[in-house]
Amino acid sequence: MKVLVKGILVAAIGLLVFLCLRSIQGPIDFNKESHIRNEAVKQRLIDIRTAQVSYREVKGEYTASFDSLINFVKHGEVALLQKHGDLTEEQMEAGMTEAKAMNIIRKNNMAEIKKEGLWDEENNRPQLQRDSIYVSVIENRFSNRKNFTPDSLVFVPYGKGAKFTMATDTLETSSGFTINVFEAKTPYLSYLSDLNKNELNLLIENVRSLPGDRYEGMQVGSIKTANNNAGNWE
Repeated sequence: MKVLVKGILVAAIGLLVFLCLRSIQGPIDFNKESHIRNEAVKQRLIDIRTAQVSYREVKGEYTASFDSLINFVKHGEVALLQKHGDLTEEQMEAGMTEAKAMNIIRKNNMAEIKKEGLWDEENNRPQLQRDSIYVSVIENRFSNRKNFTPDSLVFVPYGKGAKFTMATDTLETSSGFTINVFEAKTPYLSYLSDLNKNELNLLIENVRSLPGDRYEGMQVGSIKTANNNAGNWE
C-alpha cells in the first residue's frame, strides 16, 4: 500500500514538474518562433513599400493591385540622375545656384554660358551636366535583396498561401493638401495560428488593450492617417 501511495505521489510530482516546465517553456517557444515569423513578414512588407514608392515615382500614384505592382517590379524602370561637375565656392558665394546654372546651360546660349563662367574650357563642355538614365526597378531598388522574387510580394511568409490585403486612398492634410496613401497588412492569425493558442490570444488581447486604433497584425502604411508609409513596428 505504501509503495502504491509513493508511486502515485512520484507520478503526481512528475506531472506537476512537467506542467510547470511547460508553462514556462510555452511562452519562450512562442516568442522565439513568432519573432522569426514577424521578421519575415516585416521584410516582405518593407519590400512592398519599396515597390509602392517606386511605382508612385513613375506612375504618380500608388496601386491597390498586386498584379500591377508585381508587373511593375518585373518590367518597370526608374530614372537615375547622373551628375558631372559642381559649382565652385566662389560661384555659390556670388549667388549662383545649381538650378540657375542648369537653367542657363539648358538654354544652350553659348555667349551667356561663358559670360556666367559655366563653360569648362579644359574639357570643352558645360561645367555642369545632369542627365537621366533609366534602370530596372529590380536592379536599382532590390539589389541588396538576395533571392528576391517579385511574385512573392503578395504572399504572407509562413501563411500557407495567405495573401496580404492592400488598399489605396487619398487624404487631405491639415494644410489642405491632398495626398495619396496606401496600406498593406495581414493579421497575426494568418501566420501564427499553428503556434500556442493561449499565447497567440494573449498577444491579440495585448494589442486590443493598447490606446488608439491598433491593428492586430503587421501593417505598413495607412489609408486612415498619413504616416509616411511607416510600419506599425517602427
